[in-house]
Amino acid sequence: MASLLTIGSIRELSFEIIQYLSPPDIFSLSLTCKLFYPVCYQSLWSTLRLYSKSHISDKGRICHKLARTIKIRGVDNTGIQHIRSILLHRYSLTCTNGFAKSGLIHILGELLASGRLNLKHLELRYNLSWYTPSEEEELFGFLRRLREYSQRKQPEEFSMAVIANPIFLEPALHTKALDIEKIASLDLEMDWQYKGSDNDERQQVLFGGLGGLEDSDSDHTDPGGDLDDLDDEELWPRPTSDQASILDGTRSSNLRIDTSQYNTRLAEILNYLLSQTTNLKSLTIRSLRDSGRKYTDFKLSPPLKNLQTTISNLPKLHTLTIQGKFFHPSFFVAPSDSARVVSYDGILSNKWLRGFRECSFKNITHLNIKFRADTRDRGMGCRDFRRRPINYIQARGLLRCGIEGSDMVAPDLGECILMRNQGLHETSKISCEIDRSI
Repeated sequence: MASLLTIGSIRELSFEIIQYLSPPDIFSLSLTCKLFYPVCYQSLWSTLRLYSKSHISDKGRICHKLARTIKIRGVDNTGIQHIRSILLHRYSLTCTNGFAKSGLIHILGELLASGRLNLKHLELRYNLSWYTPSEEEELFGFLRRLREYSQRKQPEEFSMAVIANPIFLEPALHTKALDIEKIASLDLEMDWQYKGSDNDERQQVLFGGLGGLEDSDSDHTDPGGDLDDLDDEELWPRPTSDQASILDGTRSSNLRIDTSQYNTRLAEILNYLLSQTTNLKSLTIRSLRDSGRKYTDFKLSPPLKNLQTTISNLPKLHTLTIQGKFFHPSFFVAPSDSARVVSYDGILSNKWLRGFRECSFKNITHLNIKFRADTRDRGMGCRDFRRRPINYIQARGLLRCGIEGSDMVAPDLGECILMRNQGLHETSKISCEIDRSI
């Protein structure tokens, strides 16, 4: 058996070993043998997490400690040069916090601008809806330096993981606050109650002239139309100006129907954003808050049809995850041909399944669907929610598949999946068989 001295003397082998260790274990290993110390030291500095996993609201204590260490010892006497990935605190760009207050935001910005920080990955929650005037210069100065650094790099040299409400991202699309092309992972938090804030427009002023997307936000109250007219744009009901003013929140209303499917402004923002994410590999769409109003029959509007096309054309997408409502329980979004993993989770209607069954899911190997119960009866009276068999599906070639709760919508879904996908892993076959037997 090789000794620690032998392993520690082989740098490449040491790096291979520490990939399987947690940071505390790597730190302990660095104390066992001086030959391990350089490798462990470099590894511990390679990812800079500016928050504690166990105490997410740590008020930026890590930022204060790091900034103080750098000021006392100097950049060259720390492991800053080994940093390749930075994970920002979730409130780093929102309000007074350790990242800005400690001065670390300025230090990292200067290192990016000077080229002394060879960053390969950055994770941030983009939320500039709340900040104080005194923070504007630091926040937007850091974003400018980050954008300039990103633009000097190729997609394989630098990437970003961004978590954001798409409404917050809208100003960044026009101001170019972020290098959208470098986003490899995008987690969109859909808030169906949010109406915007004063700072949304202030961002545009600080970054220079904009234009902005045309605000064509409109909603509708009349379900109307036939169930099968999914693609008939002429049959898509458009609201009157009076209805739009009621439903976009500009005046009060006693209406109790969900109008998210007619939010054309949001659909256009998403379409514009995703059309620029040419290097996107992972897309997650999550519904955080909803209105709780009743659903009406779904009509595929032109903006939503464009959004469907944009998502299905993402050239490098590997993973697509949709959790909760995405405009409407009947709005089906197919993955691009490059995707391998797809997951749907939410209240999904039988009309949604009609779109699902016609999708070939070309190249998809892992598929997961979780049907949530409509516990508040939001679909009552909506014809999209009629329980009925789907009879067949187009998807084939699946290796892993998990379905849950399909009996509420289509009792034969598990059977249809099994018939078309003979190569399923045994656990997936059991999942489909159990679900259809419930």
